[in-house]
Order: sequence, then structure tokens, then C-alpha cells
Amino acid sequence: MIRAALTAVALAVAAVAGLGAGYVLWNKKEVNWYAADVNKLGPGPENDLIRYGKDLIVNTARYIGKNASNPAMRYAGNDLSCQNCHLNAGLQPFAAPFISTFGTFPMMVDDQVLTLTGRLNGCMRRSLNGKNLPEDSREMQALVAYLKFLGEGTPEGVRLPGMGLKPLENPASPPDARRGQEVYAQQCAKCHKEDGQGELKPSPGIGYSIPPLWGEASFNAGAGMAKTAYAAAYIHANMPFGVSYLDPVLTVQQAWDVAAFMISKPHPPATPETGSDLQ
Repeated sequence: MIRAALTAVALAVAAVAGLGAGYVLWNKKEVNWYAADVNKLGPGPENDLIRYGKDLIVNTARYIGKNASNPAMRYAGNDLSCQNCHLNAGLQPFAAPFISTFGTFPMMVDDQVLTLTGRLNGCMRRSLNGKNLPEDSREMQALVAYLKFLGEGTPEGVRLPGMGLKPLENPASPPDARRGQEVYAQQCAKCHKEDGQGELKPSPGIGYSIPPLWGEASFNAGAGMAKTAYAAAYIHANMPFGVSYLDPVLTVQQAWDVAAFMISKPHPPATPETGSDLQ
């Protein structure tokens, strides 16, 4: 039962992870699993690959985005960066961090083996609304190297405290996009703008300093963030930007409502090519 739940969690872009016995056990270790720092790595090709992996997370659009300078590298269908959702380069607890991601793959899903590269390409197709990165590309190798670096010392097969998204209670009332629009205007529009299109990086940068939440430049309808429960949990723990899950600004109901509002807006469709992770 627990294993099946973890498998389901791993398949979502921003999966809602529960705090089970494994969390309690490993949380007793006095280790800051979120303190990984690529700046402390020495010279060498292996460490260069790790550093490039982090740069890809932070500046995805520059290298493989829709408007990447090299047309042959335009694998994404938008100019979002992985860090737009996986905050602090995948090091922020309950913002779908990468700390124990490497150690949870490969895994069995529907009697098939799901690899880490397959999971990453699921994000490429849905959250970035694009196409698969070749598994033998330097970019894919760099992403895997960075995730492996972040996972050093973490137990295999165990999702650590802070992984996934913080579980969120059900709302007292069904999520309501009209109420969510009011919350959005009060709490979200200052950064994401009234039209939901976020803010571009200053020229000559490529991508967004604040991501669009809907429209053609956003994630497609197959992305994890297009699911109300995932979006609500993410919003409650991390938004407005700078909020900590320890001291949320929005109420549980407000988080559900603003998630419903965001998802009610147009997004690129999920195409047959989007598919599952197991393709």
C-alpha cells in the first residue's frame, strides 16, 4: 500500500507526498539534506557536468527553451525554467525538491520500469510543453548528474522529509474559481500580473523571472500543476513567493480557490505526444 502510494506520487510533476514512517525515521538524523552547494565542488569534467546541470535547472530557457539561441536545442515548447516550480534549484522543501529523487529511480509502474530519464522527459513534454531530450545528450547527462549530486548520502528508496508537496487538507467548501480570482488579485497579481503572464527576465536574458500561470507560454494541460490538488498544495506552502510552509499566508480554502482559478484559465492542450512517462 505504501509502495503503491509512493509510486503514484513520483509520477506527478509536483506530487503530494505524505509524512509516513520513513519520514520520521530519517528525520532523526541531524543532517541538512537541503544544503548541497555546487560552488564547493572542485575543478574537473564530472563536477563541470554537475554545475551545468544546476545551470540547466535555473536557466532552462537559455539552453533548451523555445527561444534558445541554438535552434537545434529548442526542445521545450515554452521559455519556463525548471526552477520556476522546483524553487531554489530544487532545494526548497515542499516545492517538489530533488533531494531524494535520484535514489527513487528506477521504479516499477504498471509492470514497467520507469527510469529517471523517462521521468525527466515527462516534465519536458508537459511542464515545458515540448519534446524529449535525447537520453545521450550532454543536457540529459548534466540533469542526472545534478540530481545524483543532490542525492548523495540520502537513503535509496526513501523519500525524505520535505519531498514532494506538503499534504493539504480538503477545503471546507468546493474550490471556487470566482473566489480564487479575488485571492489572485489581492495576493498574486503583483508578481504574476493581472493577465497571469508573469515577468520576463531583463534583456538579454531568456525566460521568466516570474512564470506565466496560463496561456500559451505556460505549462500544458497534462502537467502536474494543471491538477487542482497539486497546485493548491504547492500554492499553500510556497506562495506568495518567499513564503515558508512553516508560516503560510493563504488559508487552506484560499489555496484551493486560487488553484481552481488558475486552472480554469486556458493552457496548451495535452497532445498524444505528451503521453505518459512510460513511453
